[in-house]
Amino acid sequence: MSIMSRKIKAKVKMLEVGIIPAFTGWELTEMLNSLPDNERRVAKRKFRKQWKKLLKNDPGILDNLVSENGIPEKYHLRNRACMVISSIIKSEKL
Repeated sequence: MSIMSRKIKAKVKMLEVGIIPAFTGWELTEMLNSLPDNERRVAKRKFRKQWKKLLKNDPGILDNLVSENGIPEKYHLRNRACMVISSIIKSEKL
């Protein structure tokens, strides 16, 4: 299976889950800015739901992806996005 078809399948799965199908920060920003406020809020909530589900299944990753003061820094947020996307890809065995 080619890389392009795996990317397409991953993006379709992200849409099914309800999160924005973006692999880069630039894509994510562009797609979020194109949404109305109420849909943007729903998409962010669905992402947080996927993040919490991932934490529930593997609580050990919490130490690496959350800062000590509880306020996530930019790289924490980026790593969260990578973890959620990779879990979606792995779940589909793409």
